[in-house]
Amino acid sequence: MKTLLRGMVAALVLVPAMARADRADRMERRAERLQRQGERREKHGERREQRGENLVQKAEAKDQRAEELRAAGHVKAANALERAADRQERRGERMERQGERMERQGERREKRGDRVEHRANALEQRNANAAAPVTPAN
Repeated sequence: MKTLLRGMVAALVLVPAMARADRADRMERRAERLQRQGERREKHGERREQRGENLVQKAEAKDQRAEELRAAGHVKAANALERAADRQERRGERMERQGERMERQGERREKRGDRVEHRANALEQRNANAAAPVTPAN
């Protein structure tokens, strides 16, 4: 009877430790996922920022072309080209800002993943330390 009760108590004490171990695993997987998402977001932001810079450069080229057209006497065409250049420049600047913002989000996500991973490792350590003294000392 005494052995049976000891076995039940030991099992009941081990159940929360097993649940915490599962929680640590889940936290670790979440941390890895956050880090991967952060890296992807950062890369995507860099590409978007570069694309925005390219659009701004193209808009500047259109502005120069508009000046050439205006000098040649094609005022209406120059005005139309200038409006298109302004639109393209605004779009490029907007994309640059979005890219910078995405990069910052990616960095924050990666850091958060590191912090979650650190917490998961600490939880695993606590579980390992808590599970060790459970065995009865005969």
